[in-house]
Amino acid sequence: MTAPLVVAVGFVGKLPLAGMMLYNLHYLAGLKELGYEVHYVERQNGPEYYDPRLNAMTEDVASGLNTLGAVLPMVGIGPGRFSLVDSEGECHGAGWETLGDALDRARFVLTIADTTWFEQLERCPRRLFVDGDPLFTQAGMVNGDPDCRALEHYDVLYTYCTRMGESGCEVPDAGRRWIPTRPVVATSLWDVGPLSMNGEAPVTTVMNWSAGADVRLDGQVYRHKGPELERLIDLPAHTDRPFVLAAGGPAPRDHLQAEGWQLANPLEVTGSFDAYRDFIAGSYADLGIAKHAYVASGSGWFSDRSTCYLGSGRPVLHQETGFSEWLPTGEGVFAFSNADDVVEALERIDADYERHARAARAIAEEHFEARTVIARMLEEADLA
Repeated sequence: MTAPLVVAVGFVGKLPLAGMMLYNLHYLAGLKELGYEVHYVERQNGPEYYDPRLNAMTEDVASGLNTLGAVLPMVGIGPGRFSLVDSEGECHGAGWETLGDALDRARFVLTIADTTWFEQLERCPRRLFVDGDPLFTQAGMVNGDPDCRALEHYDVLYTYCTRMGESGCEVPDAGRRWIPTRPVVATSLWDVGPLSMNGEAPVTTVMNWSAGADVRLDGQVYRHKGPELERLIDLPAHTDRPFVLAAGGPAPRDHLQAEGWQLANPLEVTGSFDAYRDFIAGSYADLGIAKHAYVASGSGWFSDRSTCYLGSGRPVLHQETGFSEWLPTGEGVFAFSNADDVVEALERIDADYERHARAARAIAEEHFEARTVIARMLEEADLA
């Protein structure tokens, strides 16, 4: 029997840094594990391809194509199974004929967190979009952001705002129905290596200090991760455990170092899968910093990067956004709101690290496993 086909739209080649690529690859691996054939697609919308050799964004898609050819086979997507549509309308990779056939046969299109559109996607009548940036996406729709007009073409919208519509959640629905979901991790891509139990193993995190402009909605200003880390700026002074921060963007590096933070180069940490896995494997635990918007809106968001730590059997300390309403905490995962919460959680982890490490992996498998979460998503959209 022929496997059902899915066309997945993402951004693997656009941002070829390990954490961003895995955002997509976990979904692709989950679809494959569910028995789907996958045709992967990207659509260029300007100078949005990052070339690591130049350390710059570029309109040249050559580096993106090279990335797709090298990386997609990790999840069983080989030559002839991916397409890149450039800004001039040329379809690289499989070509328009193959992509058109895939769209005609596909059970659905799944677009992963990239508000992109091109008219050929209409050849598939069921189109699903996953919003990984709650409040920013919906505010863009409310405020008439042109990029968000692409969402008018999707009949099913998912969001990492797990508390959408609940009391205390300030994320608007922008006149659409949203199905709450959560980030995914394909644990088949993650091994639980030797545990980092020694006193010198650091608590680490990878983050972007500011991924774009602040957003104003209903008189409120919603910001990015920088302001939330600033509230924890003196955290290293509260414990002997070292903290290593791989922060991209305009981070105040001198100030951070003066407060006791050790800094890692984020481009080196995420420059390859091996480097990213080694960084996580060498960590005692993850310090998951949320965007101010996720916290202030009561979104219930949980970090896709933190799911990678869980998949590696590393405990996670995650800033509270309301996610503790649906995810068990206190063993393997700890919610924090201030530095005292972090110190208390570390003391509990120190008391039985192996137990918390086992719990971390178990949480990844039970609550974030890609094939399980995706199967639930499709059932909720009557596509199971």
